[in-house]
Order: sequence, then C-alpha cells, then structure tokens
Amino acid sequence: MNTHLSICLMAAALLCGDPARAEAPLFASDTVMRLTIPLDFSSLCRPRETEECEFAPTTLTWGDDKGEKRSVPVGVKIRGGWRSLARNCSTPLLWLRFAEANVVGTPFEGQSLLPLTTHCGKGVSAEAYARATKRSDFEQYLLREFLAHRAYNVLTDLSLRARLVRISYPDPERPARSTLHYAFLTEHFDAAAARTGNQRPERGSFEPSRLDAQAAARLALFQFMIGNTDWSIARERNTILLQNDEGRQLPVPYDFDMSGLVAADYAGPAVGVPVDNVRDRYFLGYCQQGIDWDALFAEFNANREPILELDDRLPGMSRSSQRWVHRFLEGFFDILSSPERRRELIEEACQPWPPSPIDHMTPPNSRKGQAHGLQPN
Repeated sequence: MNTHLSICLMAAALLCGDPARAEAPLFASDTVMRLTIPLDFSSLCRPRETEECEFAPTTLTWGDDKGEKRSVPVGVKIRGGWRSLARNCSTPLLWLRFAEANVVGTPFEGQSLLPLTTHCGKGVSAEAYARATKRSDFEQYLLREFLAHRAYNVLTDLSLRARLVRISYPDPERPARSTLHYAFLTEHFDAAAARTGNQRPERGSFEPSRLDAQAAARLALFQFMIGNTDWSIARERNTILLQNDEGRQLPVPYDFDMSGLVAADYAGPAVGVPVDNVRDRYFLGYCQQGIDWDALFAEFNANREPILELDDRLPGMSRSSQRWVHRFLEGFFDILSSPERRRELIEEACQPWPPSPIDHMTPPNSRKGQAHGLQPN
C-alpha cells in the first residue's frame, strides 16, 4: 500500500465515531514530548542538492506515561525548501516515516509519515556567521513559529495540528555527543483532510469559482496578523487546498518562518510586495464577493485573549520573545479596533479577483510572457 493511501485510510478511520474524539493521540495532548533521534545531519541526503534521496534508518525513543523508555525504528529524510539547504540550516526540517504496525498502542498510533520542524540552526554560509545569530535565536524562531500554528488552531479547525517536542540528537558514532533542541511535529495534510471531513485534491487543482470566500479571507487575515507574505492560495504556496462535499475549496496554511511574528533574521517579504521588512504588514486577501468582513473581524476579536495568552503557556520562550509576540499581535488588534484602518489596510487593500497566475510569489524571471488572468470555471 502506498504512503498516501495508507495515511488517507488511517485518518479516515479516526473519524469512524464521534468526530469530537477524532483527534489523533499524538495531537490530543499539549504536553511537551521528550524524544531522542540519533542522527548525523551532515550525512543526510539534501533533496535540493541531490536528485534522489532515500529515507535513512534510525530509532525514535521517548518516555511513556510510566517514565519508561520506549523505542521504534523510523526512517528520516530531509524536507523543505530554503531550510533544506546546508548553507542555510545545519539542522534541516525532516520527514519521519513509521511502520504503522510498530506504533500501535503508542502516541504515534495511526501515523505513518510526519513532518518535523526543527530549529534550523546556523548554516555554513558566510552571511549567517556575519550576522552573528546565536543558537538561542533559532530556538526562539522555532517557538514563535509553533505559536503561529497554535494561534490558527484557536481560530479554526481548518488548520494543521501541532505538537511541541524536545529532541536530543546523539551522534550515532559518538553517542556521548548530543544536542538538545525544541522542535514540533505537525499533522500530515491527508490526516487533516480526513479529520475535518474533507478531501485533499491533487496539487494544481485550484479553481477560483470553487474557493470558499470566507475561509480564504480568514486565512488572509491570519497571515496579515502574523505579518506573513510567503504564501499564495492560487499558486498553492505554503497553502494546501481541502475540498468539501459541495466542491468548495478550503485553504489551510503552513510554514510561517518568514513571518513578522517569527522575525527570523534571515526572513524577508515576498519579492512582489511593496514592503521591505517582514515586520510591516501587507494584506494579500482577495477582493472576492461574499466575504462577511464584520463577522470575520468579530471572530478574530473574540479570540484576542486566547491568542495573546498562548505564549504564557509555551515553555522555553524567552521574555524578549514574549514581549515581541505581544507587541506585534497587539498591533494587529489595534488595527481591528479602528474601522478606518480596517477599511484602508484590509478591506480596500484586497488583491484583484479573479487572481492572476502572476502574483507576489512569482519569481521575477518567470513573470514575462505569462497570462494575465485566471477565469472562473
């Protein structure tokens, strides 16, 4: 059975009962898991540097409810775009692959493939060293990116579940040499589709006439809240599309490390937006008919306190990070409190509809000669 089908069947099985209990065991708890994965990152195949990369075998160890160590064999493979390159990240993002029979009765039951977002670390580029970014900075970036996931969880079930973990990475050749870092696991796209009772169409299936206006506007307002421009619904950039029984397409975001909320020193706005710093918000939602802006603003305002309180319950976040998160998010809610600023910066700043295939995420060298409009079907 292929991995995609296996995950679909697994996730669908979770829904065969009360949907309120459909949460996978791994994501049903907020407790920080302690994991150990022996890895030599320098020996792993880099997918953007080598054409074919296979999963490398290792072992995942954790402590169970009784404090006893438990282990399962796993395969690991580097994933991601910018963060997969050695010059950018010494500890890149990973895929964890499980044999489902090995994880029955464990927190990983039902999982066969999971994305692991690591702290990235300092790469080998001279630029990274010149910026003198500290190890602790990367930990804070990771925690703020995890907080962005949790904030979207507060707003909607159409979001990817995330679980914070603390991972030790012993060197397989020298086990006494080990590093300990925060990371987080996120729900596989297929599992999110099944949990929410939707389908996941093939990539490239975007149809403007099918896009749910309110779901798209919610996503765009969230991205505006966290100061992120590294996404696109039409191009499915850091966005997946789910589809409900009525054929409506529902966008779900992921990958927030280029946002102003995270404020990583390597982050920059998308090339096609008129801002120079990720700390400057720019609205990228569509001028789509059928958006109930008042209801959407009320929805965000109703969740103001739960969102602002997330960092208080997040272990490892420094006081400076907490101050930045509060200040940055308060800036968004200040905008929402002003009808004039809402209208100027959000409602009247929306992007043309239907969307063009050439947008803010289109590389400059790919813009020439492309069509100028996507027409609804």
